[in-house]
Amino acid sequence: MTNYNSDRVLKTTYKYQKVSNIPVSNVKISDKFWAPKLKVLREVSIKDILDKFESDGAFRNFDFVREGKGGYHCGEPWFDGLIYETIRGVADILAVDYDAETDQRVDEIIEKVAQAQDAVGDGYINTYTLLDRPNQRWGDNGGNLRWQHDVYNAGCLVEAGVHHYKATGKISLLEVAVKFANHMSELMGPSPKRNIVPAHSLPEEALLKLYQLAMDEPKLAEKLSSPFIASEYLDLVKFWIENRGNHEGRPSWEAYSQDHKPLMEQDEAVGHAVRATLLYTGLTSLYLTTGEKKYVEKAKELWNNISYQKSHISGGIGAVHLEEKFGEAYELPDNGYLETCAAVGMGYFSWNLFLASGESKYIDTLENILYNILLAGRSMNGHKYSYENPLVSNGAHNRWEWHNCPCCPPMLVKMLPELASFIYAFDHEGVFVNLYVEGEAEVTIGDVKVHLLQKTTYPWDGSVGIVVSPAQAASFKVRTRVPEWCDNYSIKVNGDSINYTTINGYAVIDREWKSGDVIQLDLVMPVMLIEAHPYVKSHVNKVAIKRGPMLYCLESMDNEKYVIKRGAAQYTRESLDKEGTKSKLPVAPAFELEYLDDFFDGAVIIRTKDVEDNDITAIPYPYWNNRSRGSMTVWLQLERPIDLLGWENRLYRKVKPHITDK
Repeated sequence: MTNYNSDRVLKTTYKYQKVSNIPVSNVKISDKFWAPKLKVLREVSIKDILDKFESDGAFRNFDFVREGKGGYHCGEPWFDGLIYETIRGVADILAVDYDAETDQRVDEIIEKVAQAQDAVGDGYINTYTLLDRPNQRWGDNGGNLRWQHDVYNAGCLVEAGVHHYKATGKISLLEVAVKFANHMSELMGPSPKRNIVPAHSLPEEALLKLYQLAMDEPKLAEKLSSPFIASEYLDLVKFWIENRGNHEGRPSWEAYSQDHKPLMEQDEAVGHAVRATLLYTGLTSLYLTTGEKKYVEKAKELWNNISYQKSHISGGIGAVHLEEKFGEAYELPDNGYLETCAAVGMGYFSWNLFLASGESKYIDTLENILYNILLAGRSMNGHKYSYENPLVSNGAHNRWEWHNCPCCPPMLVKMLPELASFIYAFDHEGVFVNLYVEGEAEVTIGDVKVHLLQKTTYPWDGSVGIVVSPAQAASFKVRTRVPEWCDNYSIKVNGDSINYTTINGYAVIDREWKSGDVIQLDLVMPVMLIEAHPYVKSHVNKVAIKRGPMLYCLESMDNEKYVIKRGAAQYTRESLDKEGTKSKLPVAPAFELEYLDDFFDGAVIIRTKDVEDNDITAIPYPYWNNRSRGSMTVWLQLERPIDLLGWENRLYRKVKPHITDK
């Protein structure tokens, strides 16, 4: 495996992180679940996405700007940002699995961007505004910054520049990013500067990554042609966060862009779900950078609101099609919008809160997103994509080859390569095992290098072996996450039962470790029927099937009578209720499990019967719409009414009694 291999690769570490992340270059994934999907990403999806952007004319936009002759802008105003996001994800991949052809292609795109920026002359570069609205930079003179995406595109550029430099050591894109960041820092801020805040968030975290890079590598300024001043980037992010709701001298972006009132006064997640979660991700990063507790306290409050009132069982968020926004509390229809990008945003938000706290509930949410809605956003063959991810379909919803707003594929390219960095984390006391993925990793605890080797077929089985091999005998903690879905588990070390404590959702093993010590974690993984909070009116007396982290669904090709018929032309709650399933699941059905090697890259299929003894076949939710263009459903009627008591702060829970497998 060839890589750029650096201790700093793709790892931004902030001063106030409670937990440190491991760079992807230190982790190798070799399992039968994720490795094939990442291979398809590298070998199919990257080229597919870049080819389609090129066909759309997205790269030609930079040529038009460079030439200074004008020209029609190709694509939506945010296409520049989508290109930068793709480069960010590709850089992460190049850091681990280097490919000279892909590297060269990225370099050619960067050269186009740099030449276009040089032609403009002052650091600004946004091809849509320059080509279609040359007199309306930042929404001036009757423009609309919410539509033009000037600040959003700038943020995507900055983040891509940081990742590309960390992955490759090249400063080509970083030069462009620093020039644009400096341009914004000179323009935006407290009076006499201008009151401009992102109408689409993401720049907040991006500028903090640039700030941290400037702090970590001050000598890098000697290589750059522009000033590289960390304090200016931090001041700009603080201004962006603190000036939500301050509309002096600018329009209000309203609740749609979380601009209806100051962020510290917002107690509910509202508006466009992608913009919201990326804003909250930046808010958490600001805490990680400054240590100001008001930021993390507000972030946790908003995360709780989403997790306990506004999240679908798949991890999807943003229930309302209009404005791609959050609905009211417990408004979670099966045909909700559930944009792939919003789930990615929620994943990053959760990860940052884990870094701030070390609490497993944030990894539980991230795991649900990774295994379900993130994978549903791309076809198994790697070149079809899903913008929306509903939990019911009458056959009209299918993944597309491409889209006039292809924002979701770049977000997939961003998050999937970072999977490796989510698996483990560490602090001065030891290591966290967050996700159960076969492979190996290197981490340094104190001054001791530790090699970790994980063996598992998770998520299809709950047996996990972890070989811990420090360079020399050393005492430290190994914390293995007990997933939220797991009620019963056992832990042994070198075949012996051990004493351990449970803290923040982790089983903590504190001992002296010697090379070759083996942790055996067995997570009991029954099939579960999951019920929703009774306030979720669309799911009254209904259940969904889950096993481990994986959500299951019924497709029409396997279950003709259980899914919405093609005749339901409208995605209305009424039509779905009328044409939904009439048969019911018993309260304690018997389930049969079968692992099929040839079900794409392998999967466990679940079979059972309804109360009328009809056969039911359930497949993993992210695999739906890969075999046919038929119908699908997740939520099924239950034989008895749902218990209305004992919900506490939960949105979903297992139906009692627990279900057993054959």
